[in-house]
Amino acid sequence: MDFASYYLELFDMLNQACKKIASGDYDQQDAERLFELAKRERYPSLLADLAESFGMMMVKVEAREFKMKQMVEEIEQGKTGD
Repeated sequence: MDFASYYLELFDMLNQACKKIASGDYDQQDAERLFELAKRERYPSLLADLAESFGMMMVKVEAREFKMKQMVEEIEQGKTGD
């Protein structure tokens, strides 16, 4: 395999993982693939940087969703507690 094909395959893997994450239709394997691609010692630095950035965005979105669910539960409990 030549370098151009290798890079295209890696960026396609990153693209597919990002598309699934952006749609909200991803699983643990997709997240693990994204974090695997973020390994700078194994993959080209540009690809690893992008993968790390998308991974951090995914983690932050998940944290915000978790926080919002907690807030909704607290609001609902407050309504039923009156």
